[in-house]
Amino acid sequence: MNAMERLLQDELYGLTDRIASRVGERTALGLAALDPELHRRTEAASQRLAELRQELLGRYAEWEGVMGTCEALWTLAEARAEDATADEWAAALDRRAA
Repeated sequence: MNAMERLLQDELYGLTDRIASRVGERTALGLAALDPELHRRTEAASQRLAELRQELLGRYAEWEGVMGTCEALWTLAEARAEDATADEWAAALDRRAA
């Protein structure tokens, strides 16, 4: 489980705890019959929450991948810099100043 999964899981546990402390079992079991529209809205909100969780996890995986790419490129840049001659450094600095 990565850091984002842990964060989202903690948030979800907190939400579940808050709901459980406020909503009785009778409400949870009878909502569909008591107020179908409110039941539909709670189901839709729960579904959207699940969708957003998946989207965040996907984006976080992309974030981790790009961080790895960035690190690898800077490592490559350092290796290239170590191999550069004095003339190459001078030319690079001249191009940058121009």
